[in-house]
Amino acid sequence: MIKKILLLMLIHSTVTALGQGNEQSLEQYLQSRRDGISEAVCEFYECYGTATAWVGSQNQANLVALEMEMAKAPQLGLRSADYPHAWLAAQLRGNKPFTSAADSLATEIRITGIAMQFYRDLQYGNVEPAFGYKGLPVPFSWHKVAIRLATYVGRHQLTSLAADLTQRLPELKVIAQKIVYFQQVADAPGFVEKTVVRKVVSAENKELAQRLLQMGLLKSAEDDAAVKNAVRLSQREFGLLDDGIIRTTYLEALNMPLKKRLEQLVLSLNYYRWLAVLQERQEVIVVNIPAAWMRVYDYGTTTLEMKMVCGKPSTPTPTLTSTVDEVILYPYWHVPYKIATRELLPLIKMNRAFLDQGSYQVLNKAGKIVDPGTVNWKALGPSNFPYTLRQSTGCDNALGLIKLNFDNPYSVYLHDTPNKMAFLLGKRFLSHGCMRMEKPFELARDLLPVNHIAIDTLEEKGNIRNKVPVTVKADTPTPLVVWYNPAGTDTDGQLRYYEDVYGKMK
Repeated sequence: MIKKILLLMLIHSTVTALGQGNEQSLEQYLQSRRDGISEAVCEFYECYGTATAWVGSQNQANLVALEMEMAKAPQLGLRSADYPHAWLAAQLRGNKPFTSAADSLATEIRITGIAMQFYRDLQYGNVEPAFGYKGLPVPFSWHKVAIRLATYVGRHQLTSLAADLTQRLPELKVIAQKIVYFQQVADAPGFVEKTVVRKVVSAENKELAQRLLQMGLLKSAEDDAAVKNAVRLSQREFGLLDDGIIRTTYLEALNMPLKKRLEQLVLSLNYYRWLAVLQERQEVIVVNIPAAWMRVYDYGTTTLEMKMVCGKPSTPTPTLTSTVDEVILYPYWHVPYKIATRELLPLIKMNRAFLDQGSYQVLNKAGKIVDPGTVNWKALGPSNFPYTLRQSTGCDNALGLIKLNFDNPYSVYLHDTPNKMAFLLGKRFLSHGCMRMEKPFELARDLLPVNHIAIDTLEEKGNIRNKVPVTVKADTPTPLVVWYNPAGTDTDGQLRYYEDVYGKMK
């Protein structure tokens, strides 16, 4: 409160000067410089009116509120350097009158531009997630930002706007709270990054106890039980076996510098802001590659989640956005060329029966089935293979009973799998790039609420050898996001960091 009163006193003479002698109206100024002023700023004044929002003694509260809100940028996962905060603070605290009406109006417009960018980043994130293929429109509208900013400034309630822009995704609250905590720890007098070397789980291991305190996982290091419990909590947070035993992998995760953890959380927070807007009015399927996990969001609520198997580091799953529009029942597996020539061809050469045992068919360039006995397999190789291998339906089909199609240039898709044991693993990076689903029937029913009987029948009948694939259009084509997000939450809403399996976060 004292800070606010002093700030009001300091800016009084400046804002008074801003409101005097404006021979040129704001409306005239906007019209005369329309080409040099962004549409977003113009939209703000169309919503707010042609009166000034920041200059003039009547707008003191708005100026103070904006300066105080922007000072919170680091706590909100935003970069102060992205906004001329120092310039704005100088304008507020200075005592230099404007030389002309045009000068004061130019300052008014610039402040509006700064405010628009700040609240735009707060709602949509200050960085768009990185995608190798973008098959969805960017979920962004300056118009919405302009309307909300104009509304709150008009009510002199700017300090409430940030809360209104906070989306409903639970990940946002959890990650934002940890960012604030880490910044408080890092800014505390005498803060020193603690590195843990000893593997003893005890309160006597001072470095371990202090590091767990810094991570916000331990309130007091008075007894061994509390320290051991905090170790188990941190193991879960890092996605490791939570048995309370310290191993090298745990020390590597625990000793990651706080600055690096903050960078991960800030990036993740802004990714989730982007996602929050995307799923504001529609259901969205999200696969997080380093988590090997899928979540289906519907208006801020998680309606389905499951384990996934994603690509090996040598054959990574690509990041992308697209729309799931087809459900394939009893899908064929058209073996990718590299897999066919490098992995299956040597097995066929050793044992021709491999084709029959795996229900593989050989297709020529025209797509016609070829008798394997007529093929000179010994003469074929990676540079000479004029065929396509296709695996028919059955118990061994690599795609299982369901495949979900979506447009992308990588020939990847979501699918069932006969190898259910893989979902018991902690690290599930085993595929050639496609994504295997733990609960394919549940997601298929979600995509086919009208035709769900087809899924019920499929599940009841199970695998049928040499069944012809059936393509069913999704009742409602659903957006799909496959991203590489370094942090998130588990099914209990607890913070989780994910291993950088593809080395993208170095």
